[in-house]
Amino acid sequence: MNTLPRILVVDDEMGIREGCKRALLKEGYEIDDAENGSVGLQKVKKDSYDLILVDLIMPGIAGLDLIQKVHKIDPEVILVVITGYATIDTAVEATKRGAYDYLPKPFTPEALTAVVKRGLEKRLLRLEAQKLHAEREHRLLELASEQSRLHTIIGCMADGVMVTNLEGQLVLWNASFIKMLKLHDIDVPGKPLEQYVKNKPIVESIQEVLTSKDKDFSMVSREIQIDDQGTVLMANIAPVRDEEGKILGAVTVLRDITKLKEIDKIKSQFVSMVTHELRAPLAAIEGWLELVISDEAGGDEKQKLKWLSRSKERTHSLLALVNDLLEINRMEAGKVAQKMEIVQISDIIKKIIDFSRPELDKQKISVDFKLSDKLPAVQADVRDMEKLFTNLINNAIKYNIVSGSIILESAVDKNYVCFRAKDTGIGISKDSLPHIFDDFFRVSDEKTKKITGTGLGLTIAKKIVDSHFGRIEVESQLGKGSTFSVFLPRMRRKNRKEIVK
Repeated sequence: MNTLPRILVVDDEMGIREGCKRALLKEGYEIDDAENGSVGLQKVKKDSYDLILVDLIMPGIAGLDLIQKVHKIDPEVILVVITGYATIDTAVEATKRGAYDYLPKPFTPEALTAVVKRGLEKRLLRLEAQKLHAEREHRLLELASEQSRLHTIIGCMADGVMVTNLEGQLVLWNASFIKMLKLHDIDVPGKPLEQYVKNKPIVESIQEVLTSKDKDFSMVSREIQIDDQGTVLMANIAPVRDEEGKILGAVTVLRDITKLKEIDKIKSQFVSMVTHELRAPLAAIEGWLELVISDEAGGDEKQKLKWLSRSKERTHSLLALVNDLLEINRMEAGKVAQKMEIVQISDIIKKIIDFSRPELDKQKISVDFKLSDKLPAVQADVRDMEKLFTNLINNAIKYNIVSGSIILESAVDKNYVCFRAKDTGIGISKDSLPHIFDDFFRVSDEKTKKITGTGLGLTIAKKIVDSHFGRIEVESQLGKGSTFSVFLPRMRRKNRKEIVK
């Protein structure tokens, strides 16, 4: 009680009220009085008191009834009975009703102050207990709120999280952890880790952390394969320490790195393929130049020119490879700026055929141009379309037979404009068809070993078609030629009429 204790004297005898007031004012208390139970009850309803002296026999509300009514208003107030009709029965009944003490009349000022002091000490203890209880409830509420926030945060994490105590028992986990380890039936905390987690490397790593004696030890990181499908997790396990550095438990964070491992593998394969593709032409160039420098041909200028020409050819193939690699890199990095225009693909294909005419005449390959002059336009990047159809037509020429033919056709449906390039070339085997658009893939046999190429032309073609929301398909038979079909979304006006040439 930070202020002066407040005491109420309820008695129908004025002499008792005044006597109590004089005796208690000397002790430094704040005193109020009431001449009967009804007045006393009204005062209790309006004000707060620490201790109330109550006479048992009063007009109106009797003392025992008043005690009961006051306790309903303030359960912690101290009530002391004062009465001239003190009996064992009345004392027992008053105690049952909630009275703290019993003071029979007449009483001395010393006896009164002694009873009041004991009562106020009891009041102070009750208030302290009430305060501690309130603080405890508040802390429990804060703890529950903190745990709720913690569970919410951990539950929203994509990484798997699990906490174990020093005894290796599960304390906390999230749904991602259960999903990654394909666990079942984890219901309540406190159960041994081994009961649920059967992956031996994880269990051993957690035990290693929990039993570590090294105060500077911070974390164990370990790659763990979960199943036969190649799922790989990165487990980071760290000790949970108190302020003195003592280990209390361990927290385990799991991250699925399966895709990263696959990317790393693909990258290694890519580097290996690029190295292989670069090594052969560079070695050839070095060999031809070494012959020229060492003057192996003597004074034969024609021979030197022949070697230099071969070096130039190899250099050209190297530049083509580097350019294709740069083009793919720009596409995958999203650095290729597309200028989308309304394009008539048939015009582009005609220009490519005219540009390829010397090579067509050299191979005696005929071109049957069956593209319609009234095709729906497409929205595309002109530069991309030139690359796309240049690659397809060049392949139709390179892999064709002497005196062969190329047929260029078109078709239209509700959603796409289709362009087909059919050749009468050497064709593609059934086993090779699924890989025809893979990086650096080239059909390797006696008929193709003298045909130059980077193995990236069709890869670039497919990436271009994909970036235009279309698709590319291939049909082929060995010795009977190949057909490449490109489907591009058709362009429509707002009034649904087709844009035609």
